[in-house]
Amino acid sequence: MRPSARLLSSALVLAFCICGLAQESATRPETAIRGWLSDSACAHGRAESGVFTATNPTCARECVAKGKKIVLIDPDRKMIFAIAHQNLAKKNIGDYVEIAGEMDLQAKTVRITSLRMLEKGTASCDRPQLSN
Repeated sequence: MRPSARLLSSALVLAFCICGLAQESATRPETAIRGWLSDSACAHGRAESGVFTATNPTCARECVAKGKKIVLIDPDRKMIFAIAHQNLAKKNIGDYVEIAGEMDLQAKTVRITSLRMLEKGTASCDRPQLSN
């Protein structure tokens, strides 16, 4: 084999190995991912301002009912993750949850294996009515 052909084949093998390692590290099982379930429109709008906290649960449920996707707001990583199994998250929109499943950092998706509510969501603008 000619030296240039050997060099090319070695480079290709190395490239395939690196791609395989990168793909393997991007998708990995995650024991627990915690965050707020919201709709994609509100979550992305807030994230653009650097805010990775809960959104109004009532508004989020209405937006999902109108066709927006459910997402997980991860305040620790400051990321928004698409939920692969929307039906498993639907009843907890607006809540702070712990998800067991597989997370893909590159695609920003979470595949839910199980979901546990940690805190019931409330609207941040909810205030007790003033008494007269």
